[in-house]
Amino acid sequence: MDVVVVITQFKQQLKAHGYAPSTVRCYSDYLRSFKRYLLERKITDIKAVTANVVTDYQALVMSKPYAPETKALHIRPVKRLFEYLVEENRLLIDPTEGIVETRRKGRKLAPVLTVEQMQKLLEQPNLSLRTGIRDRAIMEVLYSTAIRLDELVHLEVYHVDFADKVLFIRKGKGRRQRVVPLGKQAISFLKEYLTHIRPRWVKKQPRQRRLFLTYSGNTLTGNAMRSLVRTYRISAKITTPVSPHTFRRTCATHLVQQGADIRYVQKLLGHADLKTTQIYTRTAPMDVKQTHNQTHPNRDKS
Repeated sequence: MDVVVVITQFKQQLKAHGYAPSTVRCYSDYLRSFKRYLLERKITDIKAVTANVVTDYQALVMSKPYAPETKALHIRPVKRLFEYLVEENRLLIDPTEGIVETRRKGRKLAPVLTVEQMQKLLEQPNLSLRTGIRDRAIMEVLYSTAIRLDELVHLEVYHVDFADKVLFIRKGKGRRQRVVPLGKQAISFLKEYLTHIRPRWVKKQPRQRRLFLTYSGNTLTGNAMRSLVRTYRISAKITTPVSPHTFRRTCATHLVQQGADIRYVQKLLGHADLKTTQIYTRTAPMDVKQTHNQTHPNRDKS
């Protein structure tokens, strides 16, 4: 099996399984380094890659002046590549089995906002403007549901269920679908946006199904959402860096701080592995099992 062909097929598989474009790009970049390493050693058949070859590659990565997480990112796509080949029965033995990704010990959590900071940020949009109502709805949804930016961009109108107070995530990471609850604040501003704002904008593109739009009826892009969050962070005079992903971390952290069960938070975030979610347990002890409506800081808002 030709190395170049196999890596190309793997990247196509990632796209087919709904991985975010940013993830596909990241994997592509680091697999390019691995491919170059193999070809320099005259290894053109993926079947010729042994555990020793992978170990030597890891040693090479470790010798570079990269940050610990960057070193891990060099190894992770290689492990996923061979896991894919074994799952597809194209290889009998995984040469990366037992290879541990380099991880930062005692890594610090990325910044999260306090409840007070989050409320101040949410209050920044000018609600006398249509874009302000849309932006408030976007931020309320991000904070209430902890969905990823790519999931937010791909939301469609029919993914909102006001009767059951939930969002259906159809374009989740790794093609994993899930249902997430909407808090009262998020529902309130979503209804306002869907009733009075979006119908005006969608007239220019009546077949548009995406939930969040520009005034011209086009899909609001991820970059545009990053920009609006940055603008409101500045106007709120919050010095902590804030991105759409900050809402995800902050929501999870606030739930844990108020006693939400870690497995509930895992389901909310759409994590396949509980270990990924457990990083949030560093912020507070957790001993009470409660549901989203009992623990979310905005639960009593109306």
